[in-house]
Amino acid sequence: MDIAHSRGSLEADWVVVATDAYTKAPWPELRHEQIHVPYFNVATRPLPDELQKSILPNREGYWDTKKILSSFRLDREGRLIFGSIGALGGMGSRIHRSWAKRAIRELFPQILDVELEFEWYGIIGTTGNHLPRFHCFAPNAASFCGYNGRGISPATVFGRVLVDHILGNVADADLPLPVTTPEIPAFRALKENYFEVGAQLAHLIDARF
Repeated sequence: MDIAHSRGSLEADWVVVATDAYTKAPWPELRHEQIHVPYFNVATRPLPDELQKSILPNREGYWDTKKILSSFRLDREGRLIFGSIGALGGMGSRIHRSWAKRAIRELFPQILDVELEFEWYGIIGTTGNHLPRFHCFAPNAASFCGYNGRGISPATVFGRVLVDHILGNVADADLPLPVTTPEIPAFRALKENYFEVGAQLAHLIDARF
């Protein structure tokens, strides 16, 4: 397969499309298939060892099953990484940031002073049935995608499967997902706006009462 770019070209036997919700050219249908949901994280200053043990003694990762879900974990330096749906940009920034501080105080009252050191946000790609997909865009051009915000573990597994498939060790019939064609969901733009507005409303109220 020949891949051309304004700055050069290359030839490859296979192309693995691993850009998921951030995909643009040459297969923009991968982005159009997914509903983009903004997700942010904030990080506290590194916590003392005793505080870390009282929060997550085994350092597990956590997320809930709410429509406007939230998650938290500890990083290597002992910061509490706390996140939820929402974009830290525009009018929602203050709402989401204030909610995160309130939620941390409510969940972990032993953290007497919630001081945030870092913050960032990005995009989660969600599918209509909340299940990942497997697409073949051309002969020897394939993608596992649509992880709905929980991609670290399954993407690692699917990546290994795809390597074995490329090497000829896994047949088409033995792949964990069927080959499907990207489908654009109805009212995609409306749904994307719904998640950000809904997250702002939820975070404006939640952990106040």
